[in-house]
Amino acid sequence: MKIICDDGAEVIIEIPEGMKNIGVMVSGGMDSALLLYLLMLEKTRDVKLQVFNVPNIKDNASKFSRAVVNYIENKFCEEIKYTNVGDGTLRHNFLTRIPATRILQNKIVERLYVGINQNPPVQFPKLGPWRQDPNSVIPNNLSFPFIKLYKNHILEIYKKFNVLDLVHITHSCTESLDTRCNECFQCYERAWAFSKLNLIDNGI
Repeated sequence: MKIICDDGAEVIIEIPEGMKNIGVMVSGGMDSALLLYLLMLEKTRDVKLQVFNVPNIKDNASKFSRAVVNYIENKFCEEIKYTNVGDGTLRHNFLTRIPATRILQNKIVERLYVGINQNPPVQFPKLGPWRQDPNSVIPNNLSFPFIKLYKNHILEIYKKFNVLDLVHITHSCTESLDTRCNECFQCYERAWAFSKLNLIDNGI
């Protein structure tokens, strides 16, 4: 599946032929929720998809990732295996990196998909989290389909596929369990994306 955004940014969602067991890191945020939705569209019935969540204690990740998975299960009428992995007390940069490495080393899935995208091309009051270098060499069993996209591209794809109701149940704030602090980098980034598309954010 190839998706082209209005400014020409492209993303390809693909599952290699013959691959039967894939995994997706889902945090409850808008990037991983969209990635899960697109992979469900792309995969065939014989492909087993598993969701992995790191139960970050600072942002109630398990609650929001479970809500995302429930939405997807209802949308596609298909049950999804959901597993909490890793240490939810680690710093943001290590939350996904460590468990993702272990999942692949233990060959729990053939390929693991992660929704990392790039920091916006604007300066926010707080420094953004670590992001994967889009030009780095990525192992074949690890996939970052959104690696060259900004958050506004992510939101635009939600709009293209008419699933803005999904983005509204996601939670981007990393400093609050149930609301938006409106002060962390993720809150600034999310607000920036919605303003770029002149959309109202009815999420938490």
